Amino acid sequence: MPAQFINMVSRLIYREEQSFRQTIAPWLMLATIILLVGGFGVGFYQQLYLGQPYGEEPMSNNGLIWSSIGSFVVVSTVFIFILNGSLVTEIWTDGIRYKFTPLIRKMRHIPLEQIIDVEVAKYRPVLEFGGWGWRRRLLSRKTAFNVSGNIGIRVTLKNRSQILFGTHQQEEMKRALEKMLTQK
Repeated sequence: MPAQFINMVSRLIYREEQSFRQTIAPWLMLATIILLVGGFGVGFYQQLYLGQPYGEEPMSNNGLIWSSIGSFVVVSTVFIFILNGSLVTEIWTDGIRYKFTPLIRKMRHIPLEQIIDVEVAKYRPVLEFGGWGWRRRLLSRKTAFNVSGNIGIRVTLKNRSQILFGTHQQEEMKRALEKMLTQK
């Protein structure tokens, strides 16, 4: 369906954008990078500069160099990934739209006709989903998109699967969902 047609038929009720930058995650990753660089720095100094093997089972000089480069690249990539991550949740008159960048870049749409129940409630991110981020529990058919906190929009679909979207704006989200449901 063309975007112009959708805009004429449905209207945006509420939009919330959350970022991992608003959490402690980037600081933890930065601390990890600093510890990693510091640890390899000590190894470089001891093994390459002083000429003394580093550790109980030392690697070759090339092994030390390549493992440090590989570790730094992996941890830095995860750090950049977290810094660029955001969850956008939109409540429209015709359903819910969302994206979870950089994993889901285009808005996805859950049509109002597919929703049988929706509520804003507390949940246990670690116990229910194993933490924050994009989490999927295949056996229970539950998916979560969350950045931080323990308040979310729990959407139950006609196929009995559930999708949870984390929110920091509990009251505004409740009002928006009530307005959306009056369109049914």
